[in-house]
Amino acid sequence: MASRKAVSPGMTARGALLGALRGASLHNRSDVVAPTVVLWPDKGRHWENIIPSLRKEAPILTLGVYDTESMMGPAIWLRCVIAGTLPEVEAGDGAPILCLPGVARSDLRAVEECPRELRPLAELQYRGIVFGHPNGKDWSPAAFLSNSLGVEIPGGARDSLARALPEMLDREAGDLRAMSPLTAADLDSMLSSRFWRRGGTR
Repeated sequence: MASRKAVSPGMTARGALLGALRGASLHNRSDVVAPTVVLWPDKGRHWENIIPSLRKEAPILTLGVYDTESMMGPAIWLRCVIAGTLPEVEAGDGAPILCLPGVARSDLRAVEECPRELRPLAELQYRGIVFGHPNGKDWSPAAFLSNSLGVEIPGGARDSLARALPEMLDREAGDLRAMSPLTAADLDSMLSSRFWRRGGTR
């Protein structure tokens, strides 16, 4: 998890998120074996629409309909990519990040009760790291922004956050924090370039 102290001046929300994802796989080489994969549960599909842009900077695989150009596919294909048995698919250096839209961490825990289509991935929880909130829940964008950047999003603004998230990614964390808390009206306004030209003021 990224902490507010770890956010350097000028860091964007994108940088903080990617840093947290990469940091999830850090380990003490003298004590433990390197994780095979970083599992990113996303039961509510909150992060799904920003994955294509993040994939340009990090090795992100996605559970979904088979589409090699988008590094997306069903569980058995993903398992093979992570195992390195598909030489035609390059997952990049380090532990790949596996985004799981529609899947919660709890869906993988009980292997015997795990849905059949997810079973090829269930075992990875023992050899990988789960990217999630310290309280055991999946990271939602609102929770990540609050815990990692100090940007508060009221509960009634979550739908607006989903629309504004792609626009927020490349904004400096300090600027977003200065505007916090961000209401639904603020977030909807972010979709207009005029909002940023006037400095994000209400």
